[in-house]
Amino acid sequence: MNFNKLIYKKLAPFIGKLFDKLFFTDFGKRASNYYHLYDQNDYKFEKDEYCFIHVPRTGGWSFRNYFENFDLPFYANEKKGHHNPVSLLCPPGEYKYVTIVRDPIERVRSHFQMFQEAKESSVNRGLINFLRYSSEVKNLYCQYFSGLIGESVDERVFNIALKNLKLFNEIIIFENYENDLKNFFNQFQIKNFSKKFHNNKSPEKILKDEEREAIKIYNYWDIKLYEEILAWKNSKK
Repeated sequence: MNFNKLIYKKLAPFIGKLFDKLFFTDFGKRASNYYHLYDQNDYKFEKDEYCFIHVPRTGGWSFRNYFENFDLPFYANEKKGHHNPVSLLCPPGEYKYVTIVRDPIERVRSHFQMFQEAKESSVNRGLINFLRYSSEVKNLYCQYFSGLIGESVDERVFNIALKNLKLFNEIIIFENYENDLKNFFNQFQIKNFSKKFHNNKSPEKILKDEEREAIKIYNYWDIKLYEEILAWKNSKK
């Protein structure tokens, strides 16, 4: 086992989780992301490749399995880290990007439920406390699509995200997943694929009214972005 793997894959996440539990930090996640090359915004890829921007809990594993299975020209870094924002070195419009967007409220619900099932300590005190301390459930679309990962989202970041997203080569709507997937794969002459290629879905938790409202409060900019992209896509039909 090499030094980086020992430190950043084994020791740092373990020690980080102890700090996280005591001081409500995210050191464990940072160490893991560093090792797996997640949340990177300074990568480069070729202009004839597609880059898939995989925001967590949007059905991205299924999509990734498809393009790997059919050997499509998609960029992957050396560790195949798949949760990365837009690269500041490869601006949309000059480079090819594809993503999936999902109702932000449902994305956050799914993320919270996944952590509950994994028995993560960060969800022990409920959804609102999780929203307060977890960066992955607060306006993550705007962070990913602007390329400004880890930044506080404001109108400037929102506008960068919206501008970038409108330059993507394909935006797949999670709620219209099968039809949008077919439309995208048509350009590669792929007609036959199984919509159950990867199943990572548990029975959905029913949100209380106050939980739904809390998600809205913490994800104002993501909800606005999602609604604008839906309207923009519908206007192009």
